[in-house]
Amino acid sequence: MRPVLVVEDDVTVARLLQVALTRAGYEVFIAGDYASAREALGKDWAAVVLDINVPGGSGLDLLRYLRGELKRNTPVLVLSGLKQERSVAEAQALGVQEYLTKPFSPGELLKRLEHYVAAR
Repeated sequence: MRPVLVVEDDVTVARLLQVALTRAGYEVFIAGDYASAREALGKDWAAVVLDINVPGGSGLDLLRYLRGELKRNTPVLVLSGLKQERSVAEAQALGVQEYLTKPFSPGELLKRLEHYVAAR
């Protein structure tokens, strides 16, 4: 199974992602806050699905940590309620593969995720 880290504090969204990703053959780990997500980023993931607003910090700071300190090019798909151009531009500058906004289509997220996981 391909391990995916989902950083999401909304329990309903996290559960929906867990069900959809598990059915698609992924092993899913949910991190509901900044501290647990930062610790989890030290592991080897096939991909990361990342919310921008997480309790205790910013998803963009987690992305900076992944790309900067850990020097990992793990595919990252942002899934956020933030639609501001500044947030999208900052995520893209940090090397995010996709920026999807909520509400979202689980099927579309899976399609995009598979594209990046298959390319690795």
